[in-house]
Amino acid sequence: MSDKIHITANGKPYVLETATTLPDFLGTLGLAPERVVVERNREALTPADTLKTSLADGDNLEIVRIVAGG
Repeated sequence: MSDKIHITANGKPYVLETATTLPDFLGTLGLAPERVVVERNREALTPADTLKTSLADGDNLEIVRIVAGG
């Protein structure tokens, strides 16, 4: 059993520790979970799901920053 997983986020490959959570991964990118919308394997996550999701080998993420404007 490997202690690494391979994911893709916004088209870029990443190798992470097996127990990496989505909030941990977002933190490594300098993103706050409450400031992004995440689609995991073509399924949009709710803010609550984003906070409790663990990443798995082969996950494909699309991450969009929420920008307030005026």
